[in-house]
Order: sequence, then C-alpha cells, then structure tokens
Amino acid sequence: MKLLVITIAFLLLSGCSSPFEDMPDTQLADKVYACSSSTDQSPGFAIRCDNFKRECTRRREEGRYVC
Repeated sequence: MKLLVITIAFLLLSGCSSPFEDMPDTQLADKVYACSSSTDQSPGFAIRCDNFKRECTRRREEGRYVC
C-alpha cells in the first residue's frame, strides 16, 4: 500500500516543475550533504533526499556542478 501511494505521488509530481529550482546552490549542496550523512531515514526523508539529488543532477546537466 505504501509503495502504491509513493508511486502515485511520484508520478503526479514528476510532471511538475521542480520546487527546488529556485533554491540557492549552497543550500542545495547543504541539503544533499545532510542526506548523505544521515543514517536513519524515514520514507518521507528518503523521498525528499531523492528530490534533492535529482535537482543536483539537473543542474549538473546544465553545467552547474553544485553537489
């Protein structure tokens, strides 16, 4: 059931523009560092971290090596 809800939420949000596009590079880098250094991740935290990493990848493809 959880997987179904997460999948539906992901599909709904994937069509939208990233809410992290306006986040400053330094703040995004700090968030990704916090995600990578955390050992105990709740499902919501893990999803948020995936979103941060996805935004880093998007910026890297633009030539902005932030993370």
